[in-house]
Amino acid sequence: MSKIILEKNIKSELQKINDIIDLKIIRGLPYKRESLRHRFLLYRLGDLHRMSKFHSNWLQRSVNIVATFLL
Repeated sequence: MSKIILEKNIKSELQKINDIIDLKIIRGLPYKRESLRHRFLLYRLGDLHRMSKFHSNWLQRSVNIVATFLL
């Protein structure tokens, strides 16, 4: 699964869980299970962003090193 599709799926799942949590808050029901799932999905989304920043930084550093030796 590509990163873009995975990110899109996580965001849609977060939106569904947010709607469920909102309804449970309005009705006065407990929403602990949903909040744990929400936290997990937020962590995974942040993890995707951290990994992409690491890879882009690594690539940029590699290009800079190669450019230094070529010039």
